[in-house]
Amino acid sequence: MLSIVLTTFAMIQSWTISIWLSVIFFGILLAYIYEQLTYMSKRGSLPGPKLTVPFIGGILHMLSAPYDFWHGQMDYGKLSWNSIIGRFFVLVADSESCRKVFERCSADMPLLLHPNANRLLGDDNIAFMNGHVHKTLRIALLPLFTTKALSTYLHIQEEAIRSHMKNWCELSKNAKDGIEMRPLIYDLNINTSLSVFVGPYLNNKIREQFKIDYTNLTRGMFAAPICFPGTQLYKGVRAAESIRHSLQSIVYQSKQRMSTDNPEPTCLLDFWVISTLKSIQEAENNNQPRPLHSTDEEIAKITLDFLFAAQDASTSSLTFAIHELSKHPEVLEKVREEQKSIRPDPSEPLTPDLLAQMKYTWQVMKELLRLRPPATLAIHVAKKPVQISEDYTAPKDTLIIPSIWSSNRNGFPEPEVFDPDRFNADRREQAEYDRNFLTFGAGPHACIGQRYAMNHIMLFISLLTDMDFERAQRPNMDKIMYLPTIYPADGCVLNYFKPRRF
Repeated sequence: MLSIVLTTFAMIQSWTISIWLSVIFFGILLAYIYEQLTYMSKRGSLPGPKLTVPFIGGILHMLSAPYDFWHGQMDYGKLSWNSIIGRFFVLVADSESCRKVFERCSADMPLLLHPNANRLLGDDNIAFMNGHVHKTLRIALLPLFTTKALSTYLHIQEEAIRSHMKNWCELSKNAKDGIEMRPLIYDLNINTSLSVFVGPYLNNKIREQFKIDYTNLTRGMFAAPICFPGTQLYKGVRAAESIRHSLQSIVYQSKQRMSTDNPEPTCLLDFWVISTLKSIQEAENNNQPRPLHSTDEEIAKITLDFLFAAQDASTSSLTFAIHELSKHPEVLEKVREEQKSIRPDPSEPLTPDLLAQMKYTWQVMKELLRLRPPATLAIHVAKKPVQISEDYTAPKDTLIIPSIWSSNRNGFPEPEVFDPDRFNADRREQAEYDRNFLTFGAGPHACIGQRYAMNHIMLFISLLTDMDFERAQRPNMDKIMYLPTIYPADGCVLNYFKPRRF
């Protein structure tokens, strides 16, 4: 009798487990069918994958092979759809639609950075600002990029580049397997940015702490979104707090110095503070509220935004400058000939007037930025339905991703060829396809520091011609790595880097 009871109980238990497994299975199946039907409704007639991996979409492909994932998506055409971890997105590949997305960036369709960005940089990061607050800040920042200000930065940039290139020559002497340029250029850009932005207020101890904190901040940006002591995100949050605290003290020092009679600005922060102090005084004289973005804390936060925005993009561009010039010796030789005619003495300091004479060097810089835009994509999120093209309106919550990579190729003949002559006075492709060139974005969030960035690249190329270098032939040297800005997959390894004999 007992055995019958136990057998019956076991059967009931087995049936119960089977029922629950069936319920779970059919629940998952219904959820997947609902997900796919939802995507079908959202995508309309857009090309893209027929079906996506249940619930996770293309995330595994994107993480394991980002180049293949995104460039495969671009191959679908002007507009295409896909999903990542349940988020429906539309990739925009034609130039006019890309430009419209940039120009319509607003609270209804804001930029969306990495999930960790808000925690690390704050909700009031310049990338997240829109409307009146953002416009007011952009106006306040204009004095930082005047001709006079850029001329001041030029000397600091040149000094940093010459110093680092000298160190690279020493490193190269003892490097048996060549030297990888990407991390060296990254270090160059950290030092250059610190010197240009807040240079005279730094001692060696503060500078080294800045570099440590900045490295942890960058790593935190792309770490798992888990924040408790010991995690990389936690270290990044603490690093951001440390940087802001130091910058706030530096802003105070700059305000004290710039309050004296006829002070001479020596860094980007000084130019900003001079303008800010003037705005504060005008507000007080007219019994108006204190201007936006004028406290020590506010200026410190936005200075950190600048430091973060400038770093990876410049590192990508300078790394590709070496990569492309190594691969195209005929282009390098033309740059050298121009440099020799403009500055016969290689030790001669570079000036804005000399830069203005470097027509071919300018063409090389523009072609680098066209062919290898550091940031290839710019993610926006639709807070309400957004019409992207004449026949497609993206539903609310869609991720809308204009492809800068694709736009920069639209219209240009032989777009995959590195050809600086496309920008010369005869061909004038830049004038004809100017609207397609979106390396610096467009609209309200277009890069405000683009003249500074272009000067930096031209300076680097100019001084690079004073050196001899040879690209190491690695199997993956022509592949592209996403970090998330792009680089040669081998990090751009050189066999040697040494002074050129004149």
